[in-house]
Amino acid sequence: MQEIAQGQYSKDEIIKMLHSPSRVIKFRYDLLDRNDKKIGKLDSVLNGEITMNSLAINIKRTGKFKIKESEFKDIDWLNDKVQPFCMFKMPDGGWIEYPMGIFLLSSPTKKEKNSVVYRDIEAYDGLKILLDDKFDKRYTIQEKSSYLKVITDILLGAGVTKINITETDLMLRTTKEFEIGTEKLRVINELLQEINYTSLWVDENGHYTAKPYILPNEREVEYTYADDELSVMYPGIEEELDLFDIPNKFVIVASNPENLPLVSRYENLNPRSVTSIPSRQRVIVDYREVDDIANQKALDEYTKRIAYEASQIFGYVNFNTAIVPFHSYSDLLEIKNSTLGIESSYVETSWRMRLQAGAQMEHTARRVIQI
Repeated sequence: MQEIAQGQYSKDEIIKMLHSPSRVIKFRYDLLDRNDKKIGKLDSVLNGEITMNSLAINIKRTGKFKIKESEFKDIDWLNDKVQPFCMFKMPDGGWIEYPMGIFLLSSPTKKEKNSVVYRDIEAYDGLKILLDDKFDKRYTIQEKSSYLKVITDILLGAGVTKINITETDLMLRTTKEFEIGTEKLRVINELLQEINYTSLWVDENGHYTAKPYILPNEREVEYTYADDELSVMYPGIEEELDLFDIPNKFVIVASNPENLPLVSRYENLNPRSVTSIPSRQRVIVDYREVDDIANQKALDEYTKRIAYEASQIFGYVNFNTAIVPFHSYSDLLEIKNSTLGIESSYVETSWRMRLQAGAQMEHTARRVIQI
């Protein structure tokens, strides 16, 4: 989640404003060059929409924008980028703003309506660069190479300089090779998985980001939604449950011809968990193989991560709120709903926001459980 406090305004002051009935909101669209330097503003954006999907394999943040043709002539759509901002007026008359992401622009569709020409533009976050950029020869990574250095070198080789990856001293156990034509994004995410990091994502200001994965039950809640007198939640929250095939034993093998295989096992033995072995009185095994992993500790952490993520699938919620601008990647939320009897922590897996005053923001989140 983005930092909530802005300038002279504290977190509590901003939350109070967001939950008041007299919110004043507007949006700004900055035009950036290929180096993310601001070169102007787009004043004729009629509407926009931002979607963030933390579980997406490739591009996680996408956008849609409708722009008048008269302004489109000033855009180099092969190189320029757009960065929308969500802005709120504070009670003292000052304004706060939150960036919504930096987007590459695709070829726009031209439409005419009432003698005015519009462009509908699909837009993508910076992961599109790494998805399009592929190795033009067989790519080899030597054993004992630094994971951090290899990932950084791939990013720099693709022209990415805004890098925010947590440092690690882990090194590859074996030499790895990738075929000609392999996407650079795929290689980076495979390496990140081997050290049990999050997959690569691009933040609101264009920084390519990855961090060690932390189990949801070990994280602190970042924001609370409750159906109280100051609620920004709309009626109609939905909770979905699917318990039938949830595994309660996890076995992951890391096999590589050059090393002895590593094996990690994790069993859900928590009697308070409805899907655990004691609760179900039977074992449902999730067996997986991975090509390689940094070491046994990383494999054990990865296995526990898979166990938590697989178990979370059985309970998730869909709900709408007024626009809350500081959501980001995989935020940890507390959700309280008296009607459904919900009061628990959830990991937000996706959100969608129409950039329009009075619009609703859509959220999907998985319940955090103990296993």
